Amino acid sequence: MKQTSRILTGLLLLLAGVFGIAYLDLPAPMATQLSERDYVAEARAFDVEILRDNWGVPHIYGETDADAAFGLAYAHAEDDFATIQSVILATRGSLAAEKGLSAAKTDYLALWMGIWPAVSSGYSQLSPEARAVAEAYAAGLNLYAAQHPEAVSRYLLPVVGEDLVAGFTFKTPMFYGFDKVLGELLDPKAPHEVAKNGEDSLAWVPQQSLPTGSQGIAVAPSRSSDGATRLLVNSHQPLTGPVAWYEAQVHSLQGWNMTGGTFPGAPVIIHGHNEYLGWANTVNKPDLVDIYQLTINPQHPDQYLLDGQWHNFDRREAKIRVKLFGPLHWTFNKEILIAEQGPVFQTEYGSYAVRWAGMGEVRTLDFMLALNKATNKSEFEAALKMQAMPSINYVYADREGNIGHYYNAMFPARSEGWDWSKYLPGDRSDVIWHGYRDFRRMPKTLNPKSGLVYNANNPPFQATDGDDDAWAENFPPSMGIEKVVTNRALQIEALYGAREKISAEDFMRLKFDNHYNPASYQVRQLRQWLRAEKPAQFGQSRYRDALKFLADWDLSTDKEDTHAALAVLTLEPIQEAHGQKADFAVIDRAFKETVDQLYEFYGTIEVPFGEINRHVRGEHSWPLSGGPDTLRAVYGGPLNNLRQFENRAGDSFIMVVSWDRSGKVHSRAIHNFGSATLDTTSPHYADQAELFVREELRDVYLERAELLKHLSRRYRPNATN
Repeated sequence: MKQTSRILTGLLLLLAGVFGIAYLDLPAPMATQLSERDYVAEARAFDVEILRDNWGVPHIYGETDADAAFGLAYAHAEDDFATIQSVILATRGSLAAEKGLSAAKTDYLALWMGIWPAVSSGYSQLSPEARAVAEAYAAGLNLYAAQHPEAVSRYLLPVVGEDLVAGFTFKTPMFYGFDKVLGELLDPKAPHEVAKNGEDSLAWVPQQSLPTGSQGIAVAPSRSSDGATRLLVNSHQPLTGPVAWYEAQVHSLQGWNMTGGTFPGAPVIIHGHNEYLGWANTVNKPDLVDIYQLTINPQHPDQYLLDGQWHNFDRREAKIRVKLFGPLHWTFNKEILIAEQGPVFQTEYGSYAVRWAGMGEVRTLDFMLALNKATNKSEFEAALKMQAMPSINYVYADREGNIGHYYNAMFPARSEGWDWSKYLPGDRSDVIWHGYRDFRRMPKTLNPKSGLVYNANNPPFQATDGDDDAWAENFPPSMGIEKVVTNRALQIEALYGAREKISAEDFMRLKFDNHYNPASYQVRQLRQWLRAEKPAQFGQSRYRDALKFLADWDLSTDKEDTHAALAVLTLEPIQEAHGQKADFAVIDRAFKETVDQLYEFYGTIEVPFGEINRHVRGEHSWPLSGGPDTLRAVYGGPLNNLRQFENRAGDSFIMVVSWDRSGKVHSRAIHNFGSATLDTTSPHYADQAELFVREELRDVYLERAELLKHLSRRYRPNATN
């Protein structure tokens, strides 16, 4: 989701040298903008009450779905308006006007992808219900902006319904790695071999950077010790920023009664549950992007070859306003060429057109609303059959005891016989796919005999501890289904699968397992490296002793474990290779640097992992168990000049849902920090962080009567001054 340095650098190179005009012209001051339109009066069309519980989590009650969406926007803006604003500006391609040159690459990508032509032509085709929700959410943001003009960019107002629809169109391809594929395309050092038709082609798979992952687990009544149905919602996201989880509940008298997590700028709950059913999302990364190498007419560079004929490129212009300093701005003008396959990148080593799953897709909000309001498995599947979400796994459970894993994706209707993982010849129309494979072709595992389904970013052919999941032989190579098995998938099957009956205590305790599986690619490669010949300098006592110490590691990342720091930091190159063979020389370097730094900062390699692995919020810091690709997922970044690592991604919003024998739903959850994302003065800025570190969950108040016993604030946005 987050753009790699390669794509940022590549896109900047595309902009460099483009003639721009520096000027002082700016939108009107905020006071003038607000005087031209009465957002406060417009907001009176919505009737909503927000009840914040003792953890600051907003519970939004509205007469209609639109009322609830209005309240969701307002509540989220109270806690994280700055991020929502940045998300909208980026989607419009106007973030650089506010943030400067560093944001120009994101703006260009949004414009290059053709987000706004798609939304302009497709918005009217959305259901009236979806448009009402989008426009109400926009009104909630506009009201907050009107009440807090000091926080508002002069480029923001008015927020409109199309902004929220465009957000899905822009962001959803990033979940399957669209931006990373473009990064490879723009990297001059990457191979750019074109596929051939037939079996003589050699595969080339772009390197994938380390995913932050996710996991979802569902247990049927037949497998549960108390006859309950259980669901784990456990996405692994960055802890802050545009795709960090925000917890909320929405209630309307039109049947929208959903609780769970959402992202800044999303007018629905992304995953969680209602009283009937729930789901967990995990990222899947099938090959959903195709790149075509074009042949350009040497006499007329505005033409490309297709089926023996020269065709003129279609064109649109990208205008990117960039803030330089003070009121001075610079406008880049860049022409975007469009071939039959899709938009084009012109590079020093050729011209390439790109086609991807979800290009031009604007129905995602309709899809998400249908999921939010589904009351049974048939309605849930009816939403999936819309094929309006480019990718993302769904691990499903409901009060009837149904469980399932859906390897959801918009699989391009590609022809067989080509190696679609390579670049495609751009002069043949028969390799330009149109449309997607039917829902019936989606890999799925429904109500397996074992009573357990799971996904932890692993292939769909490993979705239960029985034998009735999808079979790889039934799905052609052209679907591009991933093959890497994560450590977390191995641990889920080993730990949950070893129990004939899974109790509520087991379900919760095993989720926080922090070990590596002996069969994981991480451990297998580490042990291969330990057996390999080592550089001469490793004969020194500090490295020789450290190698013996590392060999005794019990594969734990517990905060008390004194081997884990050396192990986890040495494993970093193996993690980054994501199942591919890591270079032993690179592992040598990681090991040596780790040993040297541990001695420099601590005087020993035997350091409790929690001394290094930290959960940080404001001035507070806690020791933390967990590591990359463990069920207790923790992905860190440097802190204190590399002496410690700060938890930045992985376990974030966690929810455990159950339906008892009578079908009544119960829910517990935890957030990595708290509901107040940016307000350091709020009591909810870090009030859940210590529970998170202790691996404990809190009650979710699903009934209004129970909620009223645990209120911290109750108000109506229209009455807020």
